[in-house]
Amino acid sequence: MSGLIVRQALRNRFETIRQMEIERLNKKLRGLSDGDRRSLEAITAHIVQALISGPERALADNPTQPALEALVHLFALDTKATAPRS
Repeated sequence: MSGLIVRQALRNRFETIRQMEIERLNKKLRGLSDGDRRSLEAITAHIVQALISGPERALADNPTQPALEALVHLFALDTKATAPRS
């Protein structure tokens, strides 16, 4: 398992959560205009980026296998879905 795979799995996990929460709140968001909806999408995407920037920096520093495994466990990452297919 590489840092690149864990990094992509982390991005996928956070983005999936972001999209699921917007969908879950869809009934409450029905009154938003298209511009408001785009603003919501942009704001939540920036929040996700801010949250994962720290772990991504740590992954850029050539992390050890135990550190990678800790991130996978901590964030319940699916590294098989992001692994290159052979």
